[in-house]
Amino acid sequence: MIWGALKNKIAMDPATSVADLGMKITAGLKAITKRQWNGAYKKVRKQEAYVEQQPPPEIAPAPTMEELQDLAGEATDKGHCSNIMGEMDTSA
Repeated sequence: MIWGALKNKIAMDPATSVADLGMKITAGLKAITKRQWNGAYKKVRKQEAYVEQQPPPEIAPAPTMEELQDLAGEATDKGHCSNIMGEMDTSA
């Protein structure tokens, strides 16, 4: 949020050199008001509280090598692979 406010200030008056950019960053950070800092802090605290209340995501187990090979075989068996000319191979 603070970064967004700083980027907007710089975007309205782009820097012409790296030195100019450094000065604009310093001036931009000084120009951000106490109200903006407090608002950003409160918003982050609300977001953190929300995230803490959410249940952890379910993690699906990674497929085994055998399961991956079975899936690859099923795709080939059903004619989902095309031949070198780009035509559907239905001979399987």
